[in-house]
Amino acid sequence: MARLGIVDAGLIWSAAESGATVHGSAQMRAMLDAARAGKFDLLVVAYVARWSRNLRQVLNLLEEDLHPAGVCVYFCDEELLSSSERHWDQLVDEAKAADSWLRKHRRRVKEGLAAKLATKRDPGGRPPFGFRRNTAKIIEPDPDQVPVVRRVFELSADGLTDREVGAQVGLPLFTVRGILTSPLYHGRLRDGRPANWPSVVDESLSRQAAASRARRATNTGRKAVPSRPYALSMLHCAACGTRLTGDTGYYRHRDPCASFVTARPELPKRRGRTNGMAYRREWYEDAVGRVLDEVSVNAGLLTSVVAEVRSPASRPDQVTIARVKREREVAATRYVHDRDLDALKRAMDRLDGEERAAERPQAVEGVPVEKAVEYLRELGTTWDAADGGQGRRMVAQALFERIEAAGFREVTIHLTDHAIAHGFQAVLPERFEISVSGRGERI
Repeated sequence: MARLGIVDAGLIWSAAESGATVHGSAQMRAMLDAARAGKFDLLVVAYVARWSRNLRQVLNLLEEDLHPAGVCVYFCDEELLSSSERHWDQLVDEAKAADSWLRKHRRRVKEGLAAKLATKRDPGGRPPFGFRRNTAKIIEPDPDQVPVVRRVFELSADGLTDREVGAQVGLPLFTVRGILTSPLYHGRLRDGRPANWPSVVDESLSRQAAASRARRATNTGRKAVPSRPYALSMLHCAACGTRLTGDTGYYRHRDPCASFVTARPELPKRRGRTNGMAYRREWYEDAVGRVLDEVSVNAGLLTSVVAEVRSPASRPDQVTIARVKREREVAATRYVHDRDLDALKRAMDRLDGEERAAERPQAVEGVPVEKAVEYLRELGTTWDAADGGQGRRMVAQALFERIEAAGFREVTIHLTDHAIAHGFQAVLPERFEISVSGRGERI
C-alpha cells in the first residue's frame, strides 16, 4: 500500500472460512455493507485464491456487488486490478485455477477418508473426548480420559441431568451430550459397523444411562414444529451479560447464573421446563409488542415535546481515527529508516490535525416531528404484522441496542440512536408494568 501510495481507510476484514463458502461469511457481508456505504474505494487482497475458491462467486462479488458500488479489488501477489480490462483474462484464469484446485483437493480428501474407513475402520475427523490419534494417525481410546467417560455414564445412570453431569466432571454440556449419544463409545462407527477398538463402557451401564435420559425427555413423540425466526438477537441476561439464544420456541440461558434463575416468576404447575433457565419466545416478544403499543398510543405527545425529536449527538469518525493511528505507525517506521526528523514532524502535525477534526461532533439535522409521529404510530401495527417472519428482527435491530432480562420479572431496553432520533424515549414512560399471557398463564 505504501509503494502504490494508497491511503489506508483503517478497515480490515479477515474471514477464517473455506474458500468455497467465504462469500457467505459475516466478514464478507460486513465488507460489502461498508463498500455500499462508500467507506472505501479499493479493497486490497493478498492473492486471488485467498479471496475465494469459487469461480462463480468471484465474478458475482465483483460484477454484482463491488463494481456497481464504485469499488474495485487489487490482488497484491498477482498484481491484478479487477476493474482493468487488460487484467480480466488473467483474473478469471486465476479464479478458475483456485476453484479447480479446491475441487480436486475435496476428491482426494474424500478418497483418503474412505480408504482409511475401509481398511483401518477409522471414522476420520477430529477425535472426540475420550479418544486420541496414535503415532499411525489412527483414532484409539485415550487411557487418561476413558475414566472420565465412564464417570459420565455412571452419573447419568444415577439420574443426574446432562448439565449436572457436566458440572460434576468439569465438561461442557454439549460434550457430555455427545458422550452419552455417540456410538463411538460403544465400539461402533456412526454407520453401525464395528470400530477398531472395543467398547469403553459397560453395556448395562450404557442402557441405564439411556433409560434415565429417556424418562426425562419432554418432547418424545411430538411432531416437529417449523422453526420461526427469533426477533430479539440483542436479548441478554441482566446479571451476567450472557446472550439468551433462541431454541425450540424458547429464549434460553445456556449456562444460567443464580440471579437469572432467582428471578423466575411464580408459575402454575405444568408439564415442561419451569426451572427458570428459559422462557417462551412469545412471552418476551409480546412484552416488546406491548412496549411498541405504548409508544404508538403516545406518539401524539411529540407535538408538545418537539425538543426531544432530534438526532443523537454524533460520534467521532472512528474510521478516520483508525486510519490516523495506522499512518502514525507507518511514519514512525519510515523515520527509523530515513532519520528525516522534519518529515516525521510534518506527518505527525498533519495527522494530529486530522484526528482533532475527526473527534469533533458534527451538527446533524434532526427528524421532522410529523415524520417522527407517523413513524412511532406504526410501530405496534408493524410488529404485529411481522409475526413469524424476519420483519420482527429487523424492527428490533432498528430500535434496540440491547435488551437485558432479569428472568421474566424485569426487562430493561437500551435504545439505538435511530430510535432516539425518532422520539422513542420521549413518549415512553421510564418504567411501567405489563402482564403477558401464554398457554393459560398470565404473568
